[in-house]
Amino acid sequence: MRANISETALFRFDIFELELKSGELRRDGVLVKLQPQPFKVLAFLASQAGQVVTREEIQQKIWGNETFVDYEQGVNFCIKRIRAALGDSAQSPRFIETLPRRGYRFIAPVEWIEEQPVTEKDDVVAISSDAVISAPEEPPDSPAVPTAQNSRGVFLFGALVLTVMLVTAGYLIWRSKSIPPAGKIMLAVLPFENLSGDPEQDYFSDGLTEEMITQLGRLQPQRLGVISRTSSMSFKKSNKDMMRVGNELGVAYLLAGSVRRETDRLRITAQLIQVSDRTSLWAETYDRRIQDTLTIQSDVAERIAQSLAVKLLPGQPQAQAYLPHPDAHEAYLRGSYLKNKLAREDLEKGIGYFEQAVAKDPNYALAYAGLAESWRLLEFYGGVRPPDLRPRAKEAALKAVRLDENLAEAHAALASVKFWYDWDWTGAEQEFKRALTLNPSLAVAHHDYGWYLIARERFDEGLAEVKRAQELDPLSPQANIDVGWACIRVRRYDEAIKQSRRTMELEPNFVQAWGCLMRAYQYKGMLAEALAEGRRIMTRAGAAQEELAALNQDDLALGMRSFEQWVLNHTKKVAERRYVSAYDWATRYAALGENEQAFEWLEKGYSNRDPMMVLLNTDQVVDHLRSEPRFINLLRRIQTAAQASHAN
Repeated sequence: MRANISETALFRFDIFELELKSGELRRDGVLVKLQPQPFKVLAFLASQAGQVVTREEIQQKIWGNETFVDYEQGVNFCIKRIRAALGDSAQSPRFIETLPRRGYRFIAPVEWIEEQPVTEKDDVVAISSDAVISAPEEPPDSPAVPTAQNSRGVFLFGALVLTVMLVTAGYLIWRSKSIPPAGKIMLAVLPFENLSGDPEQDYFSDGLTEEMITQLGRLQPQRLGVISRTSSMSFKKSNKDMMRVGNELGVAYLLAGSVRRETDRLRITAQLIQVSDRTSLWAETYDRRIQDTLTIQSDVAERIAQSLAVKLLPGQPQAQAYLPHPDAHEAYLRGSYLKNKLAREDLEKGIGYFEQAVAKDPNYALAYAGLAESWRLLEFYGGVRPPDLRPRAKEAALKAVRLDENLAEAHAALASVKFWYDWDWTGAEQEFKRALTLNPSLAVAHHDYGWYLIARERFDEGLAEVKRAQELDPLSPQANIDVGWACIRVRRYDEAIKQSRRTMELEPNFVQAWGCLMRAYQYKGMLAEALAEGRRIMTRAGAAQEELAALNQDDLALGMRSFEQWVLNHTKKVAERRYVSAYDWATRYAALGENEQAFEWLEKGYSNRDPMMVLLNTDQVVDHLRSEPRFINLLRRIQTAAQASHAN
């Protein structure tokens, strides 16, 4: 039996209403913007609550027989828009659960409200003029056959119980994986809202957000964990419910606030919110002259610490943060704002602002740490390598540590320089440990320390550190896919595949996730799947039709070779406009089995201490070279250089 849903029917779940006739989604009575196709997909999933719906079923019901070439992209778009509207998360879903390789399931209890329910024997019910869906089937093997009047109530009650059990089990599993160390309080600082009416002032409100994250991370690191900036900033200009934000980030408390800046006056409002019941535990407003900004930040951090009953060192006074010159701090905020964009042009501008900051205040350790990190990122992300880049990064990091021995960011910057550039592995580990002792919530320190441990073949420890960085920055596509790449290096290909797909749920068009998934398939021996991902990557990069046609080989190994040849050719084009490292060249040739060219570039990488050479012994692409005396000798020389670097 099937119930025909009338045009005026509503779906109710949680605090949402879905009205079919008007095509409107409302949250607590307030209209939520949702495009027509995502609305239809949501209606389809809600009508099938508790049941698995395949992507093919969504395509058929929503687009039917229309000519729609890339329905995969269409489904991804709809699911992403629905999650944004509901404040849902792919990693910890409350409404839509993703079932890899199967489809989706609506896991929240759904109430159907109809004006005139009509009992029919049809196998489908109309949702709109151009889409039909299957109604949920009655539970099999019922102890008694329900009447037409109460069958829907029995089904809904059973679905409700089952859904609650599934959601509860899923939540407990998720919490068991993401819960912080015992007794540790987790907090996130939401982006401070810029109320100045001038988008040019975003750097200031964003900088204030980052400053609060930094200061709170130092309060008592063993008891207070603070979510990283990237994940917090993903909620900028978001109207998501606080409870949903807290659940997505896995935190118990949120700090929210706003900034209004007018000439030389500043008003900052801040409140501490308990996620479990949306209770405001503490709120304050500050009206000060702009020169008082740093004092305000310290004051806010101290009050929040009191609200959370966090004491830095029982019985000892809290150390006061260094207060730089106001103009230096302004330049630092601008530099940090640009550094976090990770683009070459922005990094170069950011370096200029950091240099202004240290010129204004030569004792500003945090600005030196930002400068060191910016120089390093310029090589990794900007494709730039000025001759004096590495010495400048090291000089700035050393200066930061000399100025403030208790600054975690300074030790993290120096650790990264020692690891990637100096190959001083012993010194690098000492600095990483010092940084994480000072601030266990510093995601960048966990990230680079994880790769250090992987380079030293301490695989379990390394993967755990990279995952910890992701836990502190859970909504960052980069932090998520780095876990996938780490899994590849430690040869856990199934985990890499899973993590790549999870990252693509966060950001479907994140090409790094496509590349990670492709390599995981390749190294696992799933060449057909690897070639499918390779085709996506090539298409995105604008590959010619004849290049794509070269993948269509009966011999999958030949198809993969065609892909590797395209990668090499593409790298040559990229090298015409930006720096390509010796290590990248070496791996391109190694993938094609052109061993002489690969060794030639590896020697260049050794000579100029290419950062990625520290990970050479974990790279699958050179597996076929490992038995060669030249390769064994190269690894030995890298180890000797690392020992000599520490001795010096």
